[in-house]
Amino acid sequence: MGQQRMRDRGDRFEWSGGHPALDLVNTLDERPSPAPIENLATYRDLTRFAELAGLIDRGIVRRLAKLDGRSGPRIVKRARRLREHLHDVLAAANSKRPARQSDLGALSAAIQAAHAAQMLVASLAPELASRRWSSMVPEIPLHACSLAIERLLVSEERKRIRKCGAPDCDVYYLDTSKGHRRQWCSMKGCGNREKQRRRRSVGR
Repeated sequence: MGQQRMRDRGDRFEWSGGHPALDLVNTLDERPSPAPIENLATYRDLTRFAELAGLIDRGIVRRLAKLDGRSGPRIVKRARRLREHLHDVLAAANSKRPARQSDLGALSAAIQAAHAAQMLVASLAPELASRRWSSMVPEIPLHACSLAIERLLVSEERKRIRKCGAPDCDVYYLDTSKGHRRQWCSMKGCGNREKQRRRRSVGR
């Protein structure tokens, strides 16, 4: 599902990350401000994010909605903690510092749990086998986010992770631009705002 289509559906998530794991980090909007906006407030928010990010399909979302919802608040809290561990790893890399082992350990534990929740099932050639969820449990959206984080951190794409150049923006994205010269999360937002700031400072 493309970015424009997701926006057309009226969701409130930030989709400029270019990767589901970065979009997860960006679910805390206005992060540097005194009152950041939490877009993963409920378990329903988490399942919707995972669906729109392409991590789980609509059929799984429907089946999850039928499960006992008492564990939902606990799971979404775990997802927010996972998000913040990834954010801190990205912030350390952006500042040319080694990541804290506590953050990496938390991510590793979540990734291991996600793999343990899957099983191999037979597929037609040439795949031979594919992974499926072993059982329909409410942790599936959390597991799906964990696996997305693993794919980001161990792939070549990690070398193209950037932070928006605006001082009041903490959005992370994959720089896929020609020459890898992208500076902003979006030109319509931070890009235009920063250009206006520079013009005003020069005109003083």
